[in-house]
Amino acid sequence: MAPNLFLCLRNVFCPIYWFQRGERIQGSIHKEEHWDTPVPGIYRYIPGHGWHLICRDGKENVEKVPVPIVYCRILHRYLFEYEMNERCAWHWVTPYEGAKPEKLRFFLLDDGYTWVAGWDAKGRFIPGPYQKWRFDSFTDKMRPLKSPPESSNVSRCSSIVPSKWD
Repeated sequence: MAPNLFLCLRNVFCPIYWFQRGERIQGSIHKEEHWDTPVPGIYRYIPGHGWHLICRDGKENVEKVPVPIVYCRILHRYLFEYEMNERCAWHWVTPYEGAKPEKLRFFLLDDGYTWVAGWDAKGRFIPGPYQKWRFDSFTDKMRPLKSPPESSNVSRCSSIVPSKWD
């Protein structure tokens, strides 16, 4: 494939395209910001690896190993990568009566017992609205959750399927 002549000429004659914004360390661009979530501290963007916590507020020293964080599309906020992995589990479920069992990856919401199916068998994200599920420890299976009217959604309201009480 031939090089794009327009891009070559633009890079040669326009100095603005010669430099990239950010702090250049050993050939890569790092960007640091102060965030309040998931914990207050200084976060650094490492190209190709995403955001990492490098220093918590109130601590003088920098973290020995930067802690990676990821954006949770179910809760619509950042979580530590290890926390995201701890809150996910694969289960076989029958989504509706008469359907074939499907393998889905479930995500545990903030209340500690409600799960939502966030990824299909191929690992593709399933956008909401989400049906609530609970893990039955006696049968080791997921069961659809019928929520009472006084319960509140832990995730964003737009991400949860309305129940018969809504």
